[in-house]
Amino acid sequence: MKKYCIVMSVILTIMFLSACVGGEESEDIQMASLKDIDSIYIENGSVNLDVVSADIEELEANLFLYDNGPGIVMEKGKRKLTIRLKNDISRLFKIGRMPHLEVRVPTEFKGEIIVNGSSGNVVGKNLQTHDLQVNGSSGSVKLDFLDFHSEVHVTTTSGKVDIALNEDEPNATFLLKSNSGRRSVGIVLNDKQQSKKETKGTSGTGDYEVQLETSSGNISLK
Repeated sequence: MKKYCIVMSVILTIMFLSACVGGEESEDIQMASLKDIDSIYIENGSVNLDVVSADIEELEANLFLYDNGPGIVMEKGKRKLTIRLKNDISRLFKIGRMPHLEVRVPTEFKGEIIVNGSSGNVVGKNLQTHDLQVNGSSGSVKLDFLDFHSEVHVTTTSGKVDIALNEDEPNATFLLKSNSGRRSVGIVLNDKQQSKKETKGTSGTGDYEVQLETSSGNISLK
């Protein structure tokens, strides 16, 4: 038993030292055509993720790395593209040296984008999506729309949710739910209904559904 404890101590020490040693940044870049693809699934886990709408012809996934660990896995199924990262438990010990994933999606893509994560933060930039779903636990979610015309569904446990639609009167129906977190709405809502745990209402023609839900995280909508 004593020998086992010594071995484990040595292993943990090595992993700690490797976490403190910085490596040069490298990139794993992959591209995929979205022809005949209706759904994009992004599984970021504990890795921070940027989702960017861009004027490009093919999807681009770029993983910024600080080690020689595994990179991106892309899998195409029936009308579905899945983007995930290979598992590497040693990265849990590399404080401040975790990889960072950026996925650039063509603005012409009209299908759904579904993000499934855990503690990784999700940031959306210049978004022009049509159907965006983000599911997480403790990671924060920040979505910034350049041209809003999208269904938006965000669910977290304790992560903060910050949504900027950047329109005075977006055409949407809103539902914000939080058990203990604060809710801030900077958009004038028609038929506004508010309770201790829920805020709902409509804006403009109410064409799109924006649903934001957390257990203990704060929600900001503007």
